[in-house]
Amino acid sequence: MEFLCAHCNSKYPFDLPRWRCDCGGYLKLEQDVFFTQDDINPSLPGSWRYEKAYPLPYSEISVSFGEGMTPLVPVKFGGTSLRVKVDSLMPTGSFKDRGTVMAVNYLKNRGVTQIAEDSSGNAAASMAAYCTLGGIECSVYIPAGNSSGKIIQTRAYGAQVFSIAGTREDVAAAAQIHDRSYAGHNWHPMFEAGYKSVAYEIWEQNSFKEPDAIFTPCGGGGLTLGLAKGFSELLRSGQIAKLPKIFAAQPENCNPIYRAFHGIPGEFAPRPTIAEGTSIAKPIKLKEIVDSVRASGGQMVSVTDNQIVKALPIAWQSGIYIEPTSATAFAAFVKMQTDGEIASGDDVVIIASGNGLKATDKIMDFVPL
Repeated sequence: MEFLCAHCNSKYPFDLPRWRCDCGGYLKLEQDVFFTQDDINPSLPGSWRYEKAYPLPYSEISVSFGEGMTPLVPVKFGGTSLRVKVDSLMPTGSFKDRGTVMAVNYLKNRGVTQIAEDSSGNAAASMAAYCTLGGIECSVYIPAGNSSGKIIQTRAYGAQVFSIAGTREDVAAAAQIHDRSYAGHNWHPMFEAGYKSVAYEIWEQNSFKEPDAIFTPCGGGGLTLGLAKGFSELLRSGQIAKLPKIFAAQPENCNPIYRAFHGIPGEFAPRPTIAEGTSIAKPIKLKEIVDSVRASGGQMVSVTDNQIVKALPIAWQSGIYIEPTSATAFAAFVKMQTDGEIASGDDVVIIASGNGLKATDKIMDFVPL
């Protein structure tokens, strides 16, 4: 295994903890994976049952909440039967735990005692929780004005929280001052190695078959790339017949990946959106996300804030309590179904990426009294 720069193809040893190439490009983990049903280890907790597909074996994991194996729940959504992967029930309430556990253990095993992260909220809370469990000092940088629930959760774990005015890129720049201890989830190569566990779980929970389509929120693209990576490994291993179509959803107010996917010209001016977790105007891995979605046969989907708000109560009334960022995926499903991209008989999974309890201040006005 080694780290490969996505820009200049420079290589770095796996045991050297770094988050960026000398050229400034982001790093990818190069790992040859061949995984079959027989490789599942049911004696291990949560998603660690797929340890053979990971860069870290379970024997090297000292910081864990037993994350993973979240429910795949059949629901009626707008009169259509589908299933929801309820990652809003992960230990800290979001899918981010899948990547955080891999990154924190990798760094802790290499003697790192301080970690800095930048986040719109969910990754901050996740990093704070795993750091406090592992005895690691944690500093997180968040955009000013984000949901108070996520900020309070992060502070409750004992992390130092710095609220930064300006763009999401300004927040990242503030955290990256801590060059040697920075482990931003949009940059560090170990996060994607954890995010791919969601694909393996869906595969197993779906009777070892791929669904026809998966809908996911998309901001920095970690979950989108994790799905693509996991299912690509299963396809190469002969465990599925085809890649599921990935429909990655962005809010219309901040949709740079959608615009790149569809070749929309012109200047892009992001605006505030209720889906704060996807509000990233300059995603680092934009081209890779576009290529991965296109390779799956899926699409980048843009939805308005009004469509996101309308999707919230439909999900809630199905028993899935999500935050607005998660609702982008549900809104995208409604849009694609209306446009005829999804047929009534298609096997569809929607990722519920974040718990609604994190965004009470943002969604309380949309809950019927």
